[in-house]
Amino acid sequence: AVVSTQSTGVPYMLTWARYSLFTVLYPVGVSGELLTIYSILPHVTASGMYSVSLPNILNVSFSYPTFLIIYMLGYFPYLPKLYMHMLKQRSKVLGAPPTPVQKKVN
Repeated sequence: AVVSTQSTGVPYMLTWARYSLFTVLYPVGVSGELLTIYSILPHVTASGMYSVSLPNILNVSFSYPTFLIIYMLGYFPYLPKLYMHMLKQRSKVLGAPPTPVQKKVN
């Protein structure tokens, strides 16, 4: 049924798509971003792009390739947490799948 969800007026199919398609699109998007950064690392390293080396007037250095590697590694601890949060949001909005009711034995 393509009826609107509660009082929001949003068609159910759009709500379902929003809370269901992320299961595939989120990992694909993260993989694409990480592969893109990984593939550009040799160019960034060779060119010194966005890096600041010593000596300079501020007496600081910054290595953009190192920043990108740390950025990439930062995904791994947070990816499961963010993914699980979205699964919980999906259950909250679309409803959790029914669980079997166990009968009490006296």
